[in-house]
Amino acid sequence: MRAIGKGSLASLLAVGLHFTRIILWIVVCALGIALVISPFAPMIADAFRDSDNIDIETGGGAFIAVAYPFVTAVVMLFVVNRLLEILKTLRFGSPFVKENADRFRAVGYALLLGEGAKFAFGFLSLVTRTDVDIDSNMIAWLAIIAVFVLAEVFHEGARMKEEQDLTV
Repeated sequence: MRAIGKGSLASLLAVGLHFTRIILWIVVCALGIALVISPFAPMIADAFRDSDNIDIETGGGAFIAVAYPFVTAVVMLFVVNRLLEILKTLRFGSPFVKENADRFRAVGYALLLGEGAKFAFGFLSLVTRTDVDIDSNMIAWLAIIAVFVLAEVFHEGARMKEEQDLTV
């Protein structure tokens, strides 16, 4: 299987990322609605207080429990969109362009923001005594560093390609 061009591995990956993007849009919309509704959870809980079968988390904890996956989904959607743009240039045979270096850098910053948000939500969950599963690991930080390294590689590759194109 070819790496670039029509019918290539890049095209196959793009199809998978398009499906992922659709799913992420659905998740972001659903979590956005839940994020808007969550401050009203105490009133909703009071309305259903007589029912023994309904267990609704109230207070700031409900907001944090919804805001954390919302931020995660938004970061993932941003990253998937940038990866699709990178794959588009790969499918057309010219991946070493300055825009791809900028896209990789943007992916790195988005992942950095997502990991930073974990610490912020971890602190907020401690303050509000909310049980939010915040797990940060070294592999995620190593992946962020790798993305920034790739950004520099693509930046240098774009510079070299531009220099080669000017050579007669």
